[in-house]
Amino acid sequence: METCLEELVARITAKAKLISSSPLESNDSHPVNEYFIKPSLSAPEPVEQARQDIIYAALEIQQLLSEPSEYLEQHQINVIFGMETTMTHNLLEYANEAVTFHAVAASANVPLSRLKSVARMSMTGGMLTEPRPGHLAHSRVSAQFVKTPTLVDWAKFMTRYSAPTAAKFAEATDRWGDTTEKNQTAYNIAFDTDLPFFKHLTQSEERTANFAAYMRSLGESEGTAFKHILTAFEWGSLGKTNIVDVGGSTGQASILLATHYPELSFIVQDLPVTVANSSSILANLDTSISSRITFSAHDFLSPQPIAIAVTTDIFFLRKIIHDWPPKDARIILSHISAALQKPGACIVIMDTILPEPGSVPAMEEAGLRVRDLTMAQSFNSGERELSEWAGLIGSATPKLKLKEWKKPSGSVMGVMVVVRDEDVNSTK
Repeated sequence: METCLEELVARITAKAKLISSSPLESNDSHPVNEYFIKPSLSAPEPVEQARQDIIYAALEIQQLLSEPSEYLEQHQINVIFGMETTMTHNLLEYANEAVTFHAVAASANVPLSRLKSVARMSMTGGMLTEPRPGHLAHSRVSAQFVKTPTLVDWAKFMTRYSAPTAAKFAEATDRWGDTTEKNQTAYNIAFDTDLPFFKHLTQSEERTANFAAYMRSLGESEGTAFKHILTAFEWGSLGKTNIVDVGGSTGQASILLATHYPELSFIVQDLPVTVANSSSILANLDTSISSRITFSAHDFLSPQPIAIAVTTDIFFLRKIIHDWPPKDARIILSHISAALQKPGACIVIMDTILPEPGSVPAMEEAGLRVRDLTMAQSFNSGERELSEWAGLIGSATPKLKLKEWKKPSGSVMGVMVVVRDEDVNSTK
């Protein structure tokens, strides 16, 4: 009988053969690893799935063979803060060709010794290379950061905001315990503010821009890519439909849907500071698309306007509810429930649905658990399991119920269709 280790190795071998036998989109003569210089979004689904399977199996092997002391020696703290130095000083800009450490240090105004320490630490994780002694160049990973600037936005937000916030999580827990107050979080301690996360963001144009860039970057990541919206719901079967994109930021979701479905019209709701630049966003779109998208300033913790309630077919909330603890999430859903005035109107929620522990590969689950912790650290909220979603939805007034849900292939988020629970509401 094969051991667990042998089974994992066999799985990796089989998946590697699948990738090796797959034709490359760009040039079949390239080595196989060159395929993944492109974002994985460009890979055919079987190849992308094989790639993920190899990564999951490799992690299982590492966990199977590692000693406890080796677990502590993974040095993730210094990987994160090494990345902060890399991003803050724009070190990736200077490594397009093999260049000396001395030249990079001078150009970036970074001490030579610090540059060497940070760069060589980063190399152990696949970021940057030293092709010959004393010279710095891009690796496959770091080259992709240059080709895809949104990855840099993601890294900057992670190092500037997420890491300092996570570092204060234990202190926040000791200070406030099981609080759900929005201004009693690790973020409040890390940034020495009494304001909730989003209000603190709006006090600074730089922070607001950093967060907007971070959200755009997540939209290009495989698991959270905007493309999954297209398969999240039967949009093409709707006919002429009015959709409110609640908390829709700069309208990326609405623009994508409007591009693919010409009978859909959208109102993108967000805070005034977020929608202030909407005219320039619409100006860059074809009129066939921009004519069906309107931006509107609205705080979703307030009731929906009557004019919205009587004309809207679908309220779409993508990655909104998970930012809020149950009390506030219930308020958001209740305001929208009250606005379901048009016959057949519904709510479509696209958000994380946590799996049962151990029911998905460890690496996939780890990503979801990180998101759960991030919600707790910044908002005193958390990601929810399906039963928790159903309970939250059912707690709104007027009553709502979860009609159906699914998880689009490749997405880390699920999609829930929510309707008024007429059986309950009609008895009141």
